[in-house]
Amino acid sequence: MFEYKIELINSAKTKPPKIEAQLSALGQDGWELVSVVPDFDGEHILKAFLKRDIWRVKPTEKA
Repeated sequence: MFEYKIELINSAKTKPPKIEAQLSALGQDGWELVSVVPDFDGEHILKAFLKRDIWRVKPTEKA
């Protein structure tokens, strides 16, 4: 079973190394990047869709 999360990334205000650090930190917390798509303005705002296995985060709750 997975939980899902959306991160908004403003590429106009955030430099690529900072975006990479943000996504790497999420990866360390168990989040896996599924896809990145432009938001409605289509220029600077990106939506990063992430998922993580809830059993990996909370293994004691497995049935």
